[in-house]
Amino acid sequence: MWQSSVVFLIAVVVNLCLASHWGYPTPSPNGEVIGPENWGGACDSGMKQSPVDLAFKASVRGKFPQLHFEDYDEPIADAKVLNTGHSIQINVGSPPNVVLSGGGLPSEYVMEQMHFHWGSEHTINGRRYALELHLVHFDSKYPTIQEAVGNRSGVAVLGVLFYVSSEANPDLENILRSAKTAKDVVGLSDPLLQPLAPEELLPNNRDSYFRYEGSLTTPGCGEAVQWTVFTESLPISFEQLERFKNIKTNNGTVLTHNFRTVQPLNSRPLIFVSPVEYDVEYSTSTTLTYSSALAICLLLTTLVAF
Repeated sequence: MWQSSVVFLIAVVVNLCLASHWGYPTPSPNGEVIGPENWGGACDSGMKQSPVDLAFKASVRGKFPQLHFEDYDEPIADAKVLNTGHSIQINVGSPPNVVLSGGGLPSEYVMEQMHFHWGSEHTINGRRYALELHLVHFDSKYPTIQEAVGNRSGVAVLGVLFYVSSEANPDLENILRSAKTAKDVVGLSDPLLQPLAPEELLPNNRDSYFRYEGSLTTPGCGEAVQWTVFTESLPISFEQLERFKNIKTNNGTVLTHNFRTVQPLNSRPLIFVSPVEYDVEYSTSTTLTYSSALAICLLLTTLVAF
């Protein structure tokens, strides 16, 4: 009996050591990051890995009830910005009880933390965004996220994409300015200078999104995640994006990027949800052509205005 306990303990220690030393591939001279990451376990062998390319042509149309965001409008109590060595993270471990439900999700999910990836992990029609925010929740029927990760649909993650803009994002500025010491030392955290409610980091349009079953995007890549990635993106200035790239890692180098390479969809259902009917036309600008019904409505509105 004791032999099996020792073997289990050794396995845990080995996994912890491997997890603490994992990293992202080095960019090629042209700046392109190409995997695989070779993180082992499910990260290499899983069939439902994340992130994926959110391609309209690969998606099927879906219709779900509205998402519900309980206490998203309440400032996070005792919020701190933490340098994990792999990201900048804000833990949400105390009241308010931030809960996500509805939208076709199979349960109610309690928010655990928020963190960032620069550039984005998910791409839309092959296009990568400047930044991606992950709002991580776990099924309320489990006591901890660690237990939830071991169960299908035990975790729900909201993905918010950011595009480069000439205007700075004030909510991101609050986070970046707050991390004055944490940015240089892994494991350190700084209190947020200004109150922050999760709702402030969500797009206005929360009815249009992609949904699919996937995994965590860091080791051990547990395939337990209901992903919801909004199609409306938010702004971030170029200067703010560069400051994310100055976050230090365990070995003292700067974290120039922390996105995992896109994984194969492997015939998983990729569901596109939107209240507006439209067809997708592919061009260099990836434009969306709205349905003729919407076009008629817009035309009538214009005529009435005159």
